[in-house]
Parts: sequence; structure tokens; C-alpha cells
Amino acid sequence: MLRDDRAVVEADGHSILLLRVGGELHALANACPHEGNPLVEGEVLGDVLECAYHGWRFDLATGSCLLGTRPARRYEAELRGEEIRIRLDD
Repeated sequence: MLRDDRAVVEADGHSILLLRVGGELHALANACPHEGNPLVEGEVLGDVLECAYHGWRFDLATGSCLLGTRPARRYEAELRGEEIRIRLDD
């Protein structure tokens, strides 16, 4: 389960950041595409995640890069009861 509305989980070699924002669950790779810094340390600004290291910004719903040049890897995730399911394939 998420603690403080964010968590990092490891699954099949993927480090995944889970965020719950406004009741919605978001799952992104926990590595900024800029230099690989951990996105878990970033700040949530509404529906945007800002990397704590260089200020790149990502749309939580799509992973699109709003400030920077490369999108964050986004995963489909859903909450079923107490279980979070994450789709790992492309």
C-alpha cells in the first residue's frame, strides 16, 4: 500500500514510482530520463511531477515532458481492493 501517497516498488527489474494524487493512482519509472535521478524525490505540483535535481516536469497522466526534452516512462496501474496492479509490458 502507498504510504504518504508515494512509494517505490521493484518488479521484474523495473523501479516504479507510485503516486496517489487527487484520488488517482499514477505509475512512472523512478528514473528521470534526463540523468536517471530518482523521481520519488520530486515535487508534485497539481497534476505535474517536477524532478528535484534539474527541474524537468512531467504530466502525471501521460508521462509527457512539459519542461525538458524526453518523457518519463509511464505504466498502467490500478488499485483493486488492497492490491495495486501494474502492467509492465510495452
